[in-house]
Amino acid sequence: NAAPQVTQTFSVGPANQAITFGTAPTIVVSGTGTVSAVGGASGNPVVFTSATTAVCTVSGANGSTVTGVTAGTCTIRANQAGSANYNAAPQATQNFSIGLANQIITFGTAPTIAVGGAGSVSATGGASGNPVTFASTTASVCTISGAIVTGVSAGTCIISANQVGNASYNAA
Repeated sequence: NAAPQVTQTFSVGPANQAITFGTAPTIVVSGTGTVSAVGGASGNPVVFTSATTAVCTVSGANGSTVTGVTAGTCTIRANQAGSANYNAAPQATQNFSIGLANQIITFGTAPTIAVGGAGSVSATGGASGNPVTFASTTASVCTISGAIVTGVSAGTCIISANQVGNASYNAA
């Protein structure tokens, strides 16, 4: 005779999911970049946060836009919630460097100077907060003290402008 039907009961649990980061962005101080990651099948978005807000911050959709605050190592956390069929993904992290930003010096209007006369130069520097300093590269034609240029002889006067960097900015 046929055996009587029997049943067995057991639970089917939710599946695990994982987060995999994309390529780390290249970001400098005051610059931005985008982080990306692929999550599991729960259908929930991967959400990013910064573990190092003194170095980098996040904004935008799910925190995917990263802004460099200061030079150093930026650590981004990624999380993805679970669903009825999937467990929450374990938190993943991605570390990358926030590099030094460049500075640019922009001269003001050049002075008109005659031999024996003087005029001033001006320049706007970058965000390091350090002063722009001037030097004459043609001392036989003109000299400079601070921002005051004095004509020595007729010719082309060349003034160089420099600005040192700091922990977040390269020298200009």
